[in-house]
Amino acid sequence: MLKSRLAIISFVLATFFGVFASAQTQFRDIPAGHWARQAVEFAVQCGLIEGFPDATFRGNQNLTRYQAALIFFRLYQTNRLENARPECRLAVERGAQEVAPELQQLQQRFAALERTSQDQAGKLAALEAEVRQAIETSQRVAALQERLAALEQQIQRLAQAPAQPAGPTPAELQARIAVLEQQIQRLSQAPAAPTAPQDAVALERRIATLEEQIRNRPDAARVAALEEQVRALSNQVTTLQGQVNELRQQAQQPAPQPQPQPQPQPQPEVRPVAPVAPPTRNLYFGAGAALGIIPQPAGGIFDSSNLNISGMVGVREVFLGFGLRAGLDYNLSTNALGLEAYLMRHFGSGLISPYVGVGARFLPALANPIYGTAAVGLDLNLFGPLGLFVEGNPRFESGGNVGLGARAGFKLNF
Repeated sequence: MLKSRLAIISFVLATFFGVFASAQTQFRDIPAGHWARQAVEFAVQCGLIEGFPDATFRGNQNLTRYQAALIFFRLYQTNRLENARPECRLAVERGAQEVAPELQQLQQRFAALERTSQDQAGKLAALEAEVRQAIETSQRVAALQERLAALEQQIQRLAQAPAQPAGPTPAELQARIAVLEQQIQRLSQAPAAPTAPQDAVALERRIATLEEQIRNRPDAARVAALEEQVRALSNQVTTLQGQVNELRQQAQQPAPQPQPQPQPQPQPEVRPVAPVAPPTRNLYFGAGAALGIIPQPAGGIFDSSNLNISGMVGVREVFLGFGLRAGLDYNLSTNALGLEAYLMRHFGSGLISPYVGVGARFLPALANPIYGTAAVGLDLNLFGPLGLFVEGNPRFESGGNVGLGARAGFKLNF
């Protein structure tokens, strides 16, 4: 099992796939008529194995586990097992299980090599960008060097040119320009001086003289520079002359006196007077007389047996706009007492205030002492807490009997 394992595995793999390729790879140590030559060459062409650098196969050497794992790893990469017979795939999978740790290590090394290759590709792209940038920089530097050399040659030609005896030298021109700048500075510091226009005329004359002298100079570069400086000075002189004229006009015109601004007079604050709400009177006491109207008694409405003295106490609002009232009636003839209780609702608190109520009445002298009653009336609020009231009292007895009474008197509201 240990000898010539590489040749055996190559032959088995070639047998699995059924077809041998034509011989294209030559190994010095495999003769032409060797029994495993076609299998080895097929495995080489499939990329499963490689020979040694000296063009030998060394088929009689023992196959290491790492070499076997590398063969299986390359086999999986070629995807040739997808079209192989099931028994072939089973044999390959069993062989791969024997070298599974080495195969996993090879896969890890392959992944690391791929990452390293990607990193190197990124670094190579960055280096290529740097090289291109360096080439562009060197080209710009070469162009600048050429321009610098041309300028140096021009400077040398100007320095070697003979000086003209006529006209001021550049140093004298610079001195005159410095004098002009000082005069301009004095003009800017004293804009209202009467000699400013004369200085401006003298500056213009000197500038004209300088322009005439500059035109006669042979060195064109210096003349162009001086012309630019003269134009700038001319513009400054024109601006200063305009400023001097404006300042002179302002000095001749008297400054306008500031007009006093009228101060707004404080207005008294008018606050609206809130209407005084009438005091809320919730508790009340009442006293008066009560009469029965329907059915009419035999002795008449104003018979002593039909006349009751009435008293009441109540609260106009207890909850949700509703109030409570309790009352007591006393008959002067029969000395009978009657008790009543109402759930009331009052509307408004003006001079005339209507109200309604429903309740029950208890009269012990009757066979059925408890019956329903109601109150519909008006309050007449005369002055202060004192007022009058008048109301009607329908009643509802058992058996469908109904009746009507009336009540009137005065109230004290608190």
